[in-house]
Amino acid sequence: MSKRKISDYFSKNTNHDCEPTSSKNSTKTPSTLNKMSNISEKTSVLVPVLNSISQSPSVSVFQDQTESMHANENEISLFVNCRLSDADKFTVIYIIFTVWALKNVWLPFPTFEFPLNQKNKKRGLKFQYKWLLQFNWLAYSKIKNGAYCKFCVVFSKCGGIGNQPLNKLVLEAFDAWKKALETFRKHSECSYHKSAVLNADHFVSIYTKQQLSIIEAVDTDRLAKIKENRAKLIPIIECLILCGRQEIALRGHRDSGKINVNDDSINDGNFRAILRYRGKGDEFLKQNLENDYRYKYIGSKIQNEMIIACGDIIQKKIVKKINDSQCFSILADETTDISTNEQLTLCVRYLDTQNNICEDFLQYIKVDSLTGISLSSAIINGLISCGVQCDFLFGQGFDGASNMSGKFNGVQAIIREQYPQAIYVHCAAHSLNLAVSTASNIKPIRNCLGILEKMYVFFKTPKRNNALLIAIDEGDFEPKIRTLKRLCATRWVQRYDAVNDFVELFPCVVAALEIITEWNDSSATDAAILLKAIDSKFLISLQITKFLFSYGLPLCKQLQSKKIDLVEAVCLAEDIISALKNIRINIEQEFNNIFLMAEEMANVISLNLSVKRITKRQTNRANPFTDSDNNKISDINVEHYYRTTIFIPYLDFFIAQLEERFTAHKTIFKGFETIFSKNQFLNASEIESFKNLAEFYSPHANKDNSLAELKIWRIKILDNSEVIKTGLDALQLCSSSIYTNLNKLLKILCVLPVSTSTPERTFSTLKRVKTYTRNSMLEDRLNGLTLLAVHKDISITLEKSWMKCL
Repeated sequence: MSKRKISDYFSKNTNHDCEPTSSKNSTKTPSTLNKMSNISEKTSVLVPVLNSISQSPSVSVFQDQTESMHANENEISLFVNCRLSDADKFTVIYIIFTVWALKNVWLPFPTFEFPLNQKNKKRGLKFQYKWLLQFNWLAYSKIKNGAYCKFCVVFSKCGGIGNQPLNKLVLEAFDAWKKALETFRKHSECSYHKSAVLNADHFVSIYTKQQLSIIEAVDTDRLAKIKENRAKLIPIIECLILCGRQEIALRGHRDSGKINVNDDSINDGNFRAILRYRGKGDEFLKQNLENDYRYKYIGSKIQNEMIIACGDIIQKKIVKKINDSQCFSILADETTDISTNEQLTLCVRYLDTQNNICEDFLQYIKVDSLTGISLSSAIINGLISCGVQCDFLFGQGFDGASNMSGKFNGVQAIIREQYPQAIYVHCAAHSLNLAVSTASNIKPIRNCLGILEKMYVFFKTPKRNNALLIAIDEGDFEPKIRTLKRLCATRWVQRYDAVNDFVELFPCVVAALEIITEWNDSSATDAAILLKAIDSKFLISLQITKFLFSYGLPLCKQLQSKKIDLVEAVCLAEDIISALKNIRINIEQEFNNIFLMAEEMANVISLNLSVKRITKRQTNRANPFTDSDNNKISDINVEHYYRTTIFIPYLDFFIAQLEERFTAHKTIFKGFETIFSKNQFLNASEIESFKNLAEFYSPHANKDNSLAELKIWRIKILDNSEVIKTGLDALQLCSSSIYTNLNKLLKILCVLPVSTSTPERTFSTLKRVKTYTRNSMLEDRLNGLTLLAVHKDISITLEKSWMKCL
């Protein structure tokens, strides 16, 4: 008898521990024939499923992954001549009643090469895959290299001539392939086989709660007790879901024992405290908590089962939407949790039924190695364990680390060996960050940002911060902010906020530093050094940094959105590059505005913008003049000097980095741009580019039909007054019934990754859920709580209608 779990109460079709009644010799009555025909109808669904598997483009890869994971676990030979639990019986026979699933008995793939045993070596006979389609009760054992009858293995223990023990196909593997068809046909007509089929049908009906077991049909008191026990679970589960949604720790100092609803003096954790509060208004719950029964369903083990069940429900709903979309990309990143465990977060980007882009968290995967092989195996196995159909994997979104983006041994390269259509897209937010950080390595800009960081650290202490607040209160203006911000360590463009706040508080910061210089401690020395650092070069570099960061800020914020697609990201990057190039053309006018703002800041501290001493041969200080310009050194223009030595190099470097970093994203977009062109006629290069695109995504898109659809599509968008800027805009106009191939290509384009912001958001959830006081949390509990916290929009409805089925 299999042990029931708390997760059984979450579904309407509750599994019960029931032993099927078996009949030794059954005759062909009309009811028997009806049941046999019903089973045949159910098993007919298996044939198209297996045929679809054989036509899958990546079936060989999928076969290697799944066979290695599940062949030994659910081998039919492992169930032979054993005492089986209800769960084991269901595992063996349920494949007959539903489509193929990883959790059922192992099934060879159409491409599986059946071995040749010694008995049939001379004739070269092997097991034929088509026999599995012809005889739906047949199962092949990879371990025994023989065939079994699924039904008879479970339900037939005797029944031969004179009730002799059964051998071939039941207790022993059948491997005489010469007589295979003859033996299989005879077995189908045996009375004990038909009885086993009927017993299997009866067992499945009871196990899936389509009908009552004999015990439940006779014992009505047992039904009432079941209803009462399940009613006790509902408020407990609801309180647990509340804690998970709000990211509240469940357990406290004392997490066991009887609960007294009216005793609030005991601190035994949030979960029990919420139950106690709810029990004051729920008499049924109060009786359950205060009675002397042993089982109250509030223990730590029951909590874990409930949390895991909630996580499974949420995960299955997400996986169903992913598989229904038949088009998705993976997003993954890695971090270290509070227990120093390496956690790989796995997220998926896909389109829902309304063609809205969704990025959902699936699970954390604990990894022991950060090599490309280990991480790629963890990602693929993680998707398969969740039930995601990897045949529809079209994109990978990671950061630029070598173990993720490597061309040979990186995660993306290994996954593309198995799924060639899964294009790797470097996170655009990381690309922007790298472009800005690399461009900011220019010495004046680097020093300027370093001084800003020192300013933040200096005023972080309460005493110094109080001096800043006093300077703000005594100032002539009321700033919107009252504290300095730290420079963001990960997103460089986000440093714009810190730079902008410092510029706004600049008069107050200077006043506070001057006050602190009069103190009689070490703070006075540090304040004097910081005041000395505020010179002409710092002020101009500060204004230049603020100016250029303001152009990257819109792109940075947009790349963190889930709704953005690759088309919009590339277009926005190109617009920013074009704007920066226009600034480069009008460099003198643009820098003049920056120089005037720097002069305003200099006037606050009574500073005249000037250039430090320059000699003919300068090595550690910028010198734009050559040896022939000796007469110009004494006649130097301050604005010209800083424009030439800081602004122009920084701007040129910034533009070059953006173009270089986003070139790869534009290359990925190649071929798709033909869908957005407004030209009525296709030229030769567009035709070639689009054919290559359709051929790459074959068989999901037909090369010949796609070209015809594209020509019709061009006419449609010319007549349409709406401007198509993104893939989602085009998808709204592209009907799947008319433009079948174009619609599929646009869906692929929309699900291609743009950034890994969603995985990084899950890191924030990880820090809130797995804290220092909860550092021993196991992986299943962590995933369940994270799924509850992240996916608040996915409801978990406790089905109360299951009582009608009892």
